[in-house]
Amino acid sequence: MRRLWSGRYSKRVVDSNSKIAAANRSPGPGGGVRAEPTLSLDSSGYAGKDWNIDERWSFNNCVVSTFSHGNVLLNGTFRYVDTLTGETATSESWKGYESYNITGELRNSGEPLTVKGRSDWDQLFRWENDSASGRFVDTIEAFELKVGTHYIALTNTETRLESTESDLEYSMTGKLIGSAIQGHVQVSTPTPVSLSVNEACPTEGIIRVASDGSAEIRYGSSAAGTAGAVAVWIDGQIVESHADCNTVGFVPIL
Repeated sequence: MRRLWSGRYSKRVVDSNSKIAAANRSPGPGGGVRAEPTLSLDSSGYAGKDWNIDERWSFNNCVVSTFSHGNVLLNGTFRYVDTLTGETATSESWKGYESYNITGELRNSGEPLTVKGRSDWDQLFRWENDSASGRFVDTIEAFELKVGTHYIALTNTETRLESTESDLEYSMTGKLIGSAIQGHVQVSTPTPVSLSVNEACPTEGIIRVASDGSAEIRYGSSAAGTAGAVAVWIDGQIVESHADCNTVGFVPIL
């Protein structure tokens, strides 16, 4: 278990140092703004004293090349914290968060950019003999992304995974706000979604999206009597059913 965590954090150090070196190179012949990110690390987490991490980035007129938006100018801060909160011979518990407070603009269009908010997590890992299990809980009080006039935000969300080596249970709740839908939707799982490692389709579960109306995807036994594997309901009426998950699948959201 220690080797697993050590590998994870060692890779983060290498990746972070590579980013710093690349970001601080002088501009090319085409000119542009020089990237000047700064990074502060809890170095004891890599020396073996403990396994905690506190990574901080500060952006000052930093130009980053992106796949979808071209060159983006960034100002602000980012912080990543992961803390070992408990440890026994057969378990580890962790708490941490990512925090963004970044503004900027798209260099090609001049459109403003905002990324603000925080995502928290609470994780528990257990192992004994040849079995392992885990619990992952991610929460967001508020997180927003704005590019020009396009806006998306998450508020009061919780995503929960309970897993063993053979089974997984997934649940979530939260509000999604977006300019594309000109409003908001509430996303929830009235019945948690259960999956087995050898099954292509969940054995039960309901994913519900609601605003002025509602839509539900019902899996397995939660679709009993209306579909063999998956049923889609709109405003309380079934509109689609499937005997298996080959054409629909399952992708966790939020």
